[in-house]
Amino acid sequence: MTEEELQAKVYALVEKSQGKKKLKPKDISNAMEAEGATQAETKAALRVLIDGGKLVYSYFGGTAVEIPHTEGSANPQS
Repeated sequence: MTEEELQAKVYALVEKSQGKKKLKPKDISNAMEAEGATQAETKAALRVLIDGGKLVYSYFGGTAVEIPHTEGSANPQS
């Protein structure tokens, strides 16, 4: 599995659980290990997605990985 494929799978996993369950980094790592990726590869993929702004860490009630929320005032209508 390439880095891009792993990143896409991680993003899809987080997107699928959005609003249902907050995924911890370890949850993501365990799910990707079941797909054949190592813990180091998963950590690197998470880092790229977070550094790129596609995913963010949230700290409410423990560390979780989420898709960034878009606030109503963040995108003013023209």
